[in-house]
Amino acid sequence: MDSGMFTLPGPHATVEAPRCPVTGIALPGTVHVVGLSHHTADVSVREKLAIPEAEWKAQAARLNAMPSIEEAGILSTCNRFEVYYVSHDTEQANSEVMNFLKDKSGLAQDELHPNLFFHDGTEAIDHVLRVSSGLDSLVVGEGQILSQVKNCAAHGGDEDGSFGKVLGKLFNVAVSTGKRVRSETGISKGAVSISSAAAQLAEMKVKEDLGMDFKDARIAIIGAGEMTRLLVTHLASTNAKQPLHIVNRGRERMERLSEMFPNVDMSLHTLDEMWDQIGDADIVFTSTFSQDPLVSKATLEQHPRNGKKLMLVDISVPVNVDYDAKEAEGVVAYHVDDLKQVIDANKEKRMAAVKEAEVLIEGEIRDFEGWKQSLRCIPAIKMLREKGETIRQKELAQAEKVLGGLSQKERDTVERVTKGIIAKLLHGPMSHLRDPEEEMQRVEYKLETMQKMFQLGQIDPHAVVFSDKKKKNKKKKANQAA
Repeated sequence: MDSGMFTLPGPHATVEAPRCPVTGIALPGTVHVVGLSHHTADVSVREKLAIPEAEWKAQAARLNAMPSIEEAGILSTCNRFEVYYVSHDTEQANSEVMNFLKDKSGLAQDELHPNLFFHDGTEAIDHVLRVSSGLDSLVVGEGQILSQVKNCAAHGGDEDGSFGKVLGKLFNVAVSTGKRVRSETGISKGAVSISSAAAQLAEMKVKEDLGMDFKDARIAIIGAGEMTRLLVTHLASTNAKQPLHIVNRGRERMERLSEMFPNVDMSLHTLDEMWDQIGDADIVFTSTFSQDPLVSKATLEQHPRNGKKLMLVDISVPVNVDYDAKEAEGVVAYHVDDLKQVIDANKEKRMAAVKEAEVLIEGEIRDFEGWKQSLRCIPAIKMLREKGETIRQKELAQAEKVLGGLSQKERDTVERVTKGIIAKLLHGPMSHLRDPEEEMQRVEYKLETMQKMFQLGQIDPHAVVFSDKKKKNKKKKANQAA
């Protein structure tokens, strides 16, 4: 893309959706995704855009308030930051999103742009399905990303969320596809998580870096969240030295973690003991939600180790261990991007499952595109049903003299049978309308033919709404005023 397209020349009015020439209904916009991931950007860039999950909804609402964006959602993890949005004006929407990203990251456009990827239409749909299925993950087949996509869907689908009909449907499909891929292929068999890859990296490097065996290394873990839980799960299956020394701001999470692993010896410490634990440790894993580094060259030099070597393994984004930490004497430091050497070996084992997953995803994309295309047919389908029911009721009314002597049970049977006849007669035409077409002109031709064949009259252009953005904005303003 030409980077010049992202400069907004001035204020823009809200973009009006084009309408179907046959039904007059507003057409759904195009799905877009702009972002960066471990494929396109180093962790030093990714951390500048990282947004805690608690802020996903608010930031998506900020995007959704922009003139050309009708629906929006944000997915931010340690390995990716992605903005999903629906728009009828690609150029203007991309400009607005790019300005949002520049503002959030503090980076100039020429610094940010080379790290980004841009997908729209079918490519954007394919991307989110690959993400939810674990195919785009640093660790192919890992399960944590599916939970994160679910959370994105939940935030967007809330009453005050920024999803409309299109993103709501797309993310539901993404979640179900992620489940299908994991249950119908071997993609998750033998898959490692970011946390277990970090443990494997430490195990692989400890002899070279520290001159000792893994089983003899004292381990400290800073943080007590989900990544730490996965890390402890892996360490418990190895010959890692116990107790594991857990450091966290509050005790509640650490105690809950300890209860999850009754057979793992843990020593629990609050944050004011962090440097004591780092001083005694040989290997320190970090995984907290801190927006600023906890460990740096300067802080390491303030806590001398008297020649004792230290390995730092940071799996947080933004980073908990500053990039200059490895310059401190006797210290080696690894970040998320350094895990690739462990992960690549596992990836090759699952290539056959990846191909199976891609076949499933192709089918899901076709179904979603067909659904999106069929939205313009909803008013016609609704009128077709109503016409069938009107005819049925009219014919029953004319036969009332004959039907008057029937028992209630017999009348119920007549109701059921006549409804069944109408449903079967209309099934073919309605399925024909729903069938996806490669060319939009074919859809319009089908609608026009059906309208004439069944004498449907004027189709209500307001029978379907793709985005309730205006309604949500009014409600939000009303709540703010209150």
